[in-house]
Amino acid sequence: MFMRFGRWSSDEGDYITHEGSVPSAHRYGLPAAAFVIIWAAGSYASWFFGYYLGFAAAFLAALFVSSSMKVAAEWERMAVLRAGKFHRMAGPGIFFIIPILDTVPYILDLRIIPYNVPKQKTLTNDNVPVTVDAVVYYRIADPKAAVLNVEDYRRATQWGATTVLRDLIGKSTLDQLLSEREHLGREIRKHLDALTGDWGIEVRNVEVRDVVISEQLEDAIAREPAAEREKRARLKLAEAELLAAKTILDAARTYEQDPVALQLRSMNMVYEMCMEGRSTVIFVPTETKRAMPVPVGVYGVVDKLRGAGEEDTGPATRPQGRGEDTEDTGEA
Repeated sequence: MFMRFGRWSSDEGDYITHEGSVPSAHRYGLPAAAFVIIWAAGSYASWFFGYYLGFAAAFLAALFVSSSMKVAAEWERMAVLRAGKFHRMAGPGIFFIIPILDTVPYILDLRIIPYNVPKQKTLTNDNVPVTVDAVVYYRIADPKAAVLNVEDYRRATQWGATTVLRDLIGKSTLDQLLSEREHLGREIRKHLDALTGDWGIEVRNVEVRDVVISEQLEDAIAREPAAEREKRARLKLAEAELLAAKTILDAARTYEQDPVALQLRSMNMVYEMCMEGRSTVIFVPTETKRAMPVPVGVYGVVDKLRGAGEEDTGPATRPQGRGEDTEDTGEA
């Protein structure tokens, strides 16, 4: 049965009245006012032409005029059938019909109708269970076709949207559902437009609202970008290590060619340790002549003092110290 003053429920499919969309004051108030005015005027005139006859004539005239007067809102169109055949689409505003001969069985709403597609739980093309819901926005583009070509354009469009959504989910992969929602919405609109075109229905937009997957699959999907981020971090760390190794190698070559540079570096290290304010530097006897020259190590200080003594007394024989290589003289 075609719905006149109501809508079909999206979830249960039963008929629900929606009084807020019915302009009762205009649709029924004006014919009622016309009935009262004509009957009152006829009753007053009946005093001059016979009371009972004039009263009955006024009542019939008022009933005829009020029955023939119809009012349609700006967004409504009314289908007028004359003797059972389609005559015209009337509205908006006031129009008149022939009572008994003409009938108005259908009242169509030309505004955009939003429909919340119930959540569809099905399998994707790669056999992943998902739950998808969407919103369809459609309107009547051809009121005559919506009356003559389909019994209930609302229910037919909504059921078609549900079927098309399930069909396209089965043809799409999970990655496409998650990353290409706008493309999926356009495909649903295209297929649904082809289905409802003969019914005079125009699908304006389809939006895929949500794609729900299981928690286990969510964890598996979340691990993939985490692994990709860890991979990039490890590569960056390896690049930093390579750059640091090259820099250290260049520094070692500089220290090898210029011993003064190594001495300045050692002094800078001592300075940095002292700048902290919580460190105490103690010089201990160490052999650092070949590794880290003065001022680190007592051996460098002794070497400096011995060099100053040789300048005052002339050449002197240097005693053998720890770490110095001696020639084997064959003596025990």
